[in-house]
Amino acid sequence: MNVLLSCVGRRGYLVDYFREALAGQGRVIAANSDPMTDGMWRADRAYEVPPVNDAGYIDALLEIAEKEEVKLVVSLFDIDLPFLSAARERFAERGIQVAVSNEAVVDIANDKWRTRVFLQEHGFDGPRTWSTLSSALEAVKSGEVRWPLFVKPRWGMGSIGVQVARDADELRFFHEHTRRAIARTYLTMMEARVIDRDGHGDVLIQEGVPGQEYGLDVFNDLEGHHVITTVKRKVRMRSGETDVAEVVDMPELMRLGARLGRQLGHVGNLDVDVMVSGDRLAVIEFNARFGGGYPFSHLAGANYPEMLIQLARGLPLMPAVARVGTFGLKALVPMQAPDSGSGV
Repeated sequence: MNVLLSCVGRRGYLVDYFREALAGQGRVIAANSDPMTDGMWRADRAYEVPPVNDAGYIDALLEIAEKEEVKLVVSLFDIDLPFLSAARERFAERGIQVAVSNEAVVDIANDKWRTRVFLQEHGFDGPRTWSTLSSALEAVKSGEVRWPLFVKPRWGMGSIGVQVARDADELRFFHEHTRRAIARTYLTMMEARVIDRDGHGDVLIQEGVPGQEYGLDVFNDLEGHHVITTVKRKVRMRSGETDVAEVVDMPELMRLGARLGRQLGHVGNLDVDVMVSGDRLAVIEFNARFGGGYPFSHLAGANYPEMLIQLARGLPLMPAVARVGTFGLKALVPMQAPDSGSGV
């Protein structure tokens, strides 16, 4: 069985994880708009495709999937998810499974304002959030919230980081800075079904939640039923991603992950950030894909790619439980371009 990883980018380790899970019984095919990434170079076959918002993007993936006899498609990028989700039936008609949640779930995960609404409606704790600068400043003035506040894009973008504002001047500055940064990205080119201009704005302001940050990898099967949750204590962050982490045994967070998985009904992995302060478990955000912290679950034996392949093959699922106490960090490993002795 061959697997197609769309928007593979720099997630070369996931190419390796899927190849190992296939155990010689299939190949990993990669697709990306930029061919010069380690994910593309590590794959068994790699295809350069149009950007995700191009009218021919899905057709290009379908052509690759049919040519390479792909049976499972997994996306590794947030903005790819709504397009793949909308095209699931086109893949299914060709006997290809797409491990992507339905459009409603993808929208809730990608749109951090709708994430907040979902959490409130289902009784999950999370940071207080404002969608306008004036409402956040009024909340500070009334004593509803204290500094610092966090400024972030409404739709997650790894290239636009979260800013910390410690007073009103910084809040105004970072709000405008983030708004302009968003205007320079491809988010402005997304279709209305991906970016719903509903009057809440493109920039969110959130209260700072003190405590220890944890990451959850919440795995659901292809029908959206919860299977297992792995919990990691974040030790160090770099550029918005977990850089050092330890797998821990925290039943309250495992229960939180299971409840979230059941309520949301996503497919595959859900990458969840949680702040823990005393009895408070505040869900900061989640993404309906493999996140930057997944390798630490994998290092501990929680093999989610293997479980996806088992499901796609119709085999009995054997949940892989992570080894508590596993401590890991990420390393930079330079690599030479395939079939090149002198660079690209």
